Amino acid sequence: MEQLNLYEILGVSQDADINVIREAYGKLVANPDIQKDAERFKAIGQAFEVLSHPEKRLAYDAAMQYEPQEAQDNGFNNTATNVVNTPSSDVKNYVFIAYVTYALGLFIWFTPVVGVILAFIKRDEAQGSIYASHIDYLIKTFWVSLIGMVLGMLTILILIGWLILAATGIWLIYRVVVGLIKLNEDKPVSTQGWF
Repeated sequence: MEQLNLYEILGVSQDADINVIREAYGKLVANPDIQKDAERFKAIGQAFEVLSHPEKRLAYDAAMQYEPQEAQDNGFNNTATNVVNTPSSDVKNYVFIAYVTYALGLFIWFTPVVGVILAFIKRDEAQGSIYASHIDYLIKTFWVSLIGMVLGMLTILILIGWLILAATGIWLIYRVVVGLIKLNEDKPVSTQGWF
């Protein structure tokens, strides 16, 4: 059985949420005809493995969107994560610099502005790669950090501001470290939610 599209294998649309994917998988593996077809049963399991895992699904989506036509004609590999096309190291370098500017933001408050500008500039160029998730992650991190800093500064006189500023700083450090680790490993970051 040729595997052209993991979504087609499960019979779901590309924008299907995890509950729809689980339901489709459950129905397929419960089907006695499918259970008898070992190759198809295995393909369904592999499709579910990729589409039910946020990072693997993100990598798969990026690979399928920008994969050369001949690779699509030959079917898709079992793991989906080993075919991800990446733009030049130029985008990765800009993403790295953006993370560094965020880290410097703990000492020089305006540097994250430089980082978010870099993220917006490279956003289109990074589409279809793992770096797109990093750029979305950086943009969300900037806005949440900015809101935390403003709230902290506005409430600093009643002493709760120091707690808000400290929590924002710790959260920013966490986001930068996680992002840099994933970037170094050439893995996407989860952009689900704001925190």
